[in-house]
Amino acid sequence: MPITPRRLRETAAAYILLAPALILLAVWFAYPIISSVLLSFEKVNVFHYAERRFIAFANYRSLFEDPVFGSTIRITITFVTILALLAALIVNGARRGRTFFRTAFFIPYVTSTVAVTAVFMDLFTVRHPLPRLFALVGLPDTSWYADVHLALPFIALIYVWMSIGLYMVIFLSGLQSISPELHEAAMVDGANRAQVFWRITLPLLRPFTFFVLVSGMIQAFQVFDQAYVVSGGTVLGGPAGATSTIVIYIFAEAFRYNRLGTASSAAVILLFVVSAATAALRSIFREEAAVAR
Repeated sequence: MPITPRRLRETAAAYILLAPALILLAVWFAYPIISSVLLSFEKVNVFHYAERRFIAFANYRSLFEDPVFGSTIRITITFVTILALLAALIVNGARRGRTFFRTAFFIPYVTSTVAVTAVFMDLFTVRHPLPRLFALVGLPDTSWYADVHLALPFIALIYVWMSIGLYMVIFLSGLQSISPELHEAAMVDGANRAQVFWRITLPLLRPFTFFVLVSGMIQAFQVFDQAYVVSGGTVLGGPAGATSTIVIYIFAEAFRYNRLGTASSAAVILLFVVSAATAALRSIFREEAAVAR
């Protein structure tokens, strides 16, 4: 297609209109990412920032030699798995939501994380009704947030309770976009409700499922508030490091130990893990779509 003066003017006008947004993206996203990558190869102290020096891959080597970092990766991946499982359950149950329940479920998403965590800590204190109720199925009657084995499920429970409304609304919007005629045609052909759901509804919800899994995974990797409140601001994420997610680790390295280089290295690894997981999910959904065709 030949380049005409009119086309050049339209292109120039488009870039001029896009310039403010591009500048904001560069300042708030591109620059911090590039700075973190560069800092990950340097030894940096917060109070002596001008004295930073290049140390190549030493920060990455110390990370993988640090058992605490390995533990944070394991805890974070466990947390992401729990959230992904929840998203799958929402796919099955979201279509029964009504306006009242949508609102009731969505309210926790816009509530203060610190306030919600404090309320849950009070509800799951030893000898309170909820721990006693769970004790009937074999769990110890203890303060969940103070137990090494229950602290991480406790945080997952808080995060799930706060996020389920958002994911339910997303799935409901997807369900409402599916034509009822498709379900009616399948029923006429002899399909039962389960077959209609698995063969028609679920495949058509694939874009929404992908969005929920990716956004839920990214948010799960970034969990900080709940773990910080439960641990009382301790460096390792109490009790005994049981709630030390990777973001808690990054925070401790940067603002407790003043090791910006190590914190930047952990942040770069987090970016790589999230990007790789997103690419893997995209590949899985693409293959499923190809098989469905």
